[in-house]
Amino acid sequence: MKTQEQVIATLTKTPEDKLLLRQLFDRFAVSQERAYLTHTRFLDLRERTLCTQAVQQAGLTKQTVFWGGYTDAERVMALFLPDYLTPEDAVSPDQCPLVLLRATKSQADTLTHRDYLGALMGLGIERAVLGDIVITQTGADLFVTEDMADFIEMNFLRAGRKRITLEKVSLDAFEMPEAEEETGEGSVASLRLDSVAALVFRLSRAQMQERIAKGTVFLNQMQCLKPDADISPADKITVRGLGRAKVLELGGMSRKGRQFVRYTRSK
Repeated sequence: MKTQEQVIATLTKTPEDKLLLRQLFDRFAVSQERAYLTHTRFLDLRERTLCTQAVQQAGLTKQTVFWGGYTDAERVMALFLPDYLTPEDAVSPDQCPLVLLRATKSQADTLTHRDYLGALMGLGIERAVLGDIVITQTGADLFVTEDMADFIEMNFLRAGRKRITLEKVSLDAFEMPEAEEETGEGSVASLRLDSVAALVFRLSRAQMQERIAKGTVFLNQMQCLKPDADISPADKITVRGLGRAKVLELGGMSRKGRQFVRYTRSK
């Protein structure tokens, strides 16, 4: 186990990284000293990876939960638990420090994720107060920080120049809509991240290696900088700008020694 200063020195590469981890440890300290639930702002996948590594190296895993309102959320908060709270308590609707806002549009209107996010940014708020924006048939479900929910509810009236209505609903009311996915299959020389991701996202292996090196490839929602990371069934791969995929099945070997892979990819 490392001290918090050792963790910061080991993991951070930029002043922004240092600030993020200092805020992380400050929030944890408040939780322990004052015995109540504290949390960070919403973290993107890269920030989540950095904070997860920091929590692990500092020995704080048992007191920390990463949660974004539902299983498999991309943008999550780090929740810090006092001794009397369990992880299940912390993510329950009556304890969780985030709010679900449901946006409803006219049936005739078509609005995209970009429409909603652009309109929200136009309110002058920070991206960090917004979690995932999940597009639904009737509009969108928005996960936001508790302290900004009222402001957003009162001021977020249009998206993409289309009028919307907004209301708070219980976190229990969220249902993940069925994603539009395509199923594919192919073969790879080895079950490495770069090989499988290149197959799934239809890039060359060299192109995928470049993306991995730039930190825009995530394995099971964690940034992965190792092109040779092993891939297993049920692994989830996210490539920023290209979407998400899940490995469904690994088949047998071809006569040329290549491994068969079956997968789904979001459209």
